[in-house]
Amino acid sequence: MSDITTLKVQRDTKAKIEDVLPHFLDGAVLESAWSFVTFLRLEKMNPIWAGVHNAWRANNKGKALFYIRLGKEWIRNTENVKWVIILYLNNMDSYAEKIISEGWQNIVWDDLHYCRKPNCPYGCNLGKINTILGKEFFNLCPTFINKVNFVNPGEKELKIIKKLIEFEREARGCKR
Repeated sequence: MSDITTLKVQRDTKAKIEDVLPHFLDGAVLESAWSFVTFLRLEKMNPIWAGVHNAWRANNKGKALFYIRLGKEWIRNTENVKWVIILYLNNMDSYAEKIISEGWQNIVWDDLHYCRKPNCPYGCNLGKINTILGKEFFNLCPTFINKVNFVNPGEKELKIIKKLIEFEREARGCKR
């Protein structure tokens, strides 16, 4: 029997996330993840295998809306990562007031990526100031500015994720 958690099997089968989730999650966390995937499918945001190991994405208007990553391999220095939802909030400025009024700005601020390389291959400009939800930050990596990572999200975080996805879809002009 093939191991669906291997890259080869995922590549050959274009694995469905529902089939792989039980290999990383269990109990209430697994139930929450299945519920989230069901929500995504009902909203016509089908997560498809992203072409990389243990990763699924949904696009909107030709651009990534989110990724779901399973396992800890892609996050360094973190041992307890089982799954991560990475939201691409490219239009966050257009709904910043909604985020702030809900009190979610700390969620965004807490997961900003800082660049520490003088010659970063992503074009980072050390010393550059970026304003995110009204707060200034220095040395942010430009490839991660509008990405928010939810590591091991629980029910509370999944509710916030659903709203942020809704805000982003509206900002992109997406209709259900």
